[in-house]
Amino acid sequence: MRILHVATENIQDVPGLLSRTHRLFNDESMFVTLTPSRLGFPNGVCLNYPLLNSGSMRVVRGLIRRTDVTVPEDNLQLKIKGNTPFERTYFHLRDMIWGYFLHKAWRRYELDGFDVYHFDGDIPFIYGQRLLKKLQKKHIVTHFFGSELRKFGMNPYLRERANLRITSELDHRKIDPGLFFVPIPYVAKGIIPRDGENKVLRVGHSPTRRSAKGTPDILQAIERLKKKCDFEFLLIEGVSHKQCMELKKTCDIGIDQIGNYAGTGYGRSGLEFLALGIPTITEIPPEYEALLPGHPFVKATLTSFEEVLCHLITDAQYRHEKRDQGLRWVHTFPLPRRIMGEIYQQYHRLGWT
Repeated sequence: MRILHVATENIQDVPGLLSRTHRLFNDESMFVTLTPSRLGFPNGVCLNYPLLNSGSMRVVRGLIRRTDVTVPEDNLQLKIKGNTPFERTYFHLRDMIWGYFLHKAWRRYELDGFDVYHFDGDIPFIYGQRLLKKLQKKHIVTHFFGSELRKFGMNPYLRERANLRITSELDHRKIDPGLFFVPIPYVAKGIIPRDGENKVLRVGHSPTRRSAKGTPDILQAIERLKKKCDFEFLLIEGVSHKQCMELKKTCDIGIDQIGNYAGTGYGRSGLEFLALGIPTITEIPPEYEALLPGHPFVKATLTSFEEVLCHLITDAQYRHEKRDQGLRWVHTFPLPRRIMGEIYQQYHRLGWT
């Protein structure tokens, strides 16, 4: 089969990695992004759409609070994009601009010549259904990552047309129980774990968005805990992915997220800490434990975070046990081939292969 993955941006290389993994199943795949990766991950064929990541648009998003992606769990509900006249007008005007850029690439890259279209996100090239009508005889997949579904909702045309809907976010199934869950893929092979520990232990945290990871609460707790325990704290943000990994490798303990403000469980940041041999704290609600069998994360909540971190700082044997568990798990559970195998099982169920 020929499979096309389309992502707004290659954030954390999750959609790019999924696209590359099809080769292990003897299928051909191409990866298309709408805007370049801000963290330096591969762009594949980049359409360079305007109105996405320009400096002016980031300012506008900040002014209208679109950068605040927090959604309390008790407010999770299915929203439909374009529900208001203003939204529909904006999306249709944007489609006219984006359609010009897409038209130039459509024939050049023969974008209509694929069997399966994975929309890794919720934009099928443009908001409207014009492109989906051209793909009437194709198999359509939508795969949700991050906060788009929680905060802004689902594309109505893609929801109606998609044959398979996937998520890699644990709490998305509270929004739409019909979503098929697969874990975040990650390749730990080739990452050299750190040896030894700092004399004064260093605790690291690397949020892409502070509000999504509970960073304000973490910073307050860290300041209180410094009065009780001797450790350093490193906040890693605003750097390239390469620099982020270099800084992470200097840490002895990692913090992924606390509070479940914009997602539940863990993200790529937590997987990177584990691959570096660094025990990692995160919050995983009990109802999601079954989806992450044998996970090595040190669990904490907002109320238990200080106690959990202090225990990890003061108990060297516990840190070493969690380090070893983390290295074993991260080299097996999130393997892209295993995860793509689960997606291919859905292909078979639908009669696509």
